[in-house]
Amino acid sequence: MTFVKADKGTTNNKNDKCMTPHKIAEQLCNLLPVGMLDSCLDPFCGEGAFIDSFTSLDNDWCEIDLNRDFFKYHRKVDWIISNPPYSIFDAVLDHSFEIANNVAYLVPLSKIFSSMGRIRKWQAYGNIKAIWILSASKCGFPFGFPAAFVWWQKGYKGETKITALEQKD
Repeated sequence: MTFVKADKGTTNNKNDKCMTPHKIAEQLCNLLPVGMLDSCLDPFCGEGAFIDSFTSLDNDWCEIDLNRDFFKYHRKVDWIISNPPYSIFDAVLDHSFEIANNVAYLVPLSKIFSSMGRIRKWQAYGNIKAIWILSASKCGFPFGFPAAFVWWQKGYKGETKITALEQKD
């Protein structure tokens, strides 16, 4: 699988293609205060688990396999919600923060805190409003350490709520 970065080359990381189960995407989308009139984008829609779970009426999507490149998408949106490719996560955050007021990504927990540059980037955007920690294996991820559903909000400067989710089979 090849994901094209905006003027930054490509990645062939097989772990970038990891489909989120529909029941997990639905559970995660239900945690967010998305309004019916909010605009939502799933920039890496894959099999559609997140976009199928959006509760708003104004939804859009991108998927590089279907020739809809997120890095060429420039419409401003209220929400970005997805499971992004991890190998180009910094470029994904940069573009997400440019076009969205709220960004919620399902990622390996360690990805959020593994770089001071990344931390400074999201602090400049706002801050993390909430982190929900869950089992990576329940999300279909090919690794054993925890996953996190992370919600950044533009301009937010308050505290971060951290919750470990109970996941039922």
